[in-house]
Formats: sequence, C-alpha cells, structure tokens
Amino acid sequence: MINKKYDKEQNVLFVENSGRLDFETMKSYFSSFKNYSKYTKSLYILEDARAVNVKFSSEHLAQFSKTLSQIATKFNEVRHAVLLDEKMNFAYAMMINAGVPNSNYIMEVFSNEELALNWVKNR
Repeated sequence: MINKKYDKEQNVLFVENSGRLDFETMKSYFSSFKNYSKYTKSLYILEDARAVNVKFSSEHLAQFSKTLSQIATKFNEVRHAVLLDEKMNFAYAMMINAGVPNSNYIMEVFSNEELALNWVKNR
C-alpha cells in the first residue's frame, strides 16, 4: 500500500510504502510524481519504504529509471530521500538512481528518518 501526503507548507511529499510492491504498482507510483508539478517546480520527497516487500526483479530497474528520468524533466529539481532497512532494497534503489541521467533528480537512501528529512529540507 502506498500512502502519499503533500505538505504545501514544507513543500515535501511524504510517502509511506508498505506491503507488497510489484512492478506495475511501482511504475504507477513513480509516474504519479508528475502530478505535483502543478504545485511546485522543485519536488522534495521523503519516502518510508522500510515495510516494503519488493516483488519485482532487477530487470525492471532500467524501466523505473526511465520513468523517473521522464518525471524529472517536469521539475527544476527532485530530491528523493528513501528510508530502507533491507540490503537488497538498498541495492535496487542505488541501481535505479544510477540509471537516471538527469542531474536534477537525486535519490539518497537513509536508515534514519530525521537525517532523511534534514537532507530533503536542506536544499
């Protein structure tokens, strides 16, 4: 399940991911970022994915990177902090990030929510 809440005052999209995440769900989730371009030209995301059960394979990572690259063109900057616990999920996140050629999209992985929020807010 993916719950999103955009805080206009802080200009941060808070996301809580839990349960099973398959390819279609993740692709749809990433594609939904473009909807926030009507609110801001700089998108800041704090995503808690520590309770996620990933059900996609490494073959899908290039497609996620392509989707994020297309989304990034809608913004001046996208800063995406992801909270993770699992080593495999960390590796997937880093491979997705490495596949996005846009310099205006930056993803960092954290295990501490306070540090992640500080990174997102300290533009």
